[in-house]
Amino acid sequence: MFGVKKLIILVLALILRNKMKSLLVICALAFLCGVLAKNKTDGKVKIAVYYESLCPDSKKFITGQLAPVWRDMRGLLKVKLVPYGKSTRDKINEKWEFNCHHGAEECYGNKVQACILKDRKLQDTEKMDLVICLMGQTNPDKSLDTCLEQVGKSAESSKLKKCADGAQGDSLLASYGDKSDLVQRPLAFVPTVIINEKFDQALQDESMTNLKTVVCRVAPNKPSICN
Repeated sequence: MFGVKKLIILVLALILRNKMKSLLVICALAFLCGVLAKNKTDGKVKIAVYYESLCPDSKKFITGQLAPVWRDMRGLLKVKLVPYGKSTRDKINEKWEFNCHHGAEECYGNKVQACILKDRKLQDTEKMDLVICLMGQTNPDKSLDTCLEQVGKSAESSKLKKCADGAQGDSLLASYGDKSDLVQRPLAFVPTVIINEKFDQALQDESMTNLKTVVCRVAPNKPSICN
C-alpha cells in the first residue's frame, strides 16, 4: 500500500502528464484527502466509554482511571464518551421516555452530559474537564453550575440546562442509546470500555484498575511516561 508521500507524488505526476481526466483527478484527490484525514488519528489509542452518570463504577473509572491517563497522555488518546448505560427508551406520542438504571435523576444527569458532549462551542478539552468534574461530584445531575464555574464556562449554564430539559436532550440521549445498543443491548457491565474499537473482556477488566498499563501496551507510539 502506498505511503502518503508516495501517493502525493503519484497523483501530482499523473496530473502534470495530463493523463487523467478531470473526474479522475477529483476522485484521486478526494481519496488522498481521506487518507490524510485518517492519518491525523493514526497512532492514537481509541477509548470508548459507555457509562451512566450516577453509576458508582462509572464514577470510579472516569475519575480514577480515565482522568489521570487523559491528562498525562491526551495527545495519544482519542476518547469517546457515551452517557447512557443500561437505560431503556420508548417513544410515546412523539416524545421520548427513558427508564434509567439509577432513576430519573440519572436520566437527567445523562442528558446534561450528552448536551455538553454535543455542544459545538465547547472545546474537546473543556468537555472532558466538565465530564470528569461532574463524575467526581456526589450528585452529578445537580452539579452543572459547580463544574462550569471550575472550567470557566459559567455562561453556558442556561443553554445546557435548556438542552437537558427539552426535546434536544431527549434526542441526544436517544442517539446515545442507539450507540450503546450497537455494543450490547442491554450492556452487561457499566462502564463498558472498548479499546481501539474492539471489545476485549481481558482489556475491559484490566482497564478498571490499570488503564495506563493497557494504553501503554497497545499504543503504537509509546510516550516517555510509559517507560
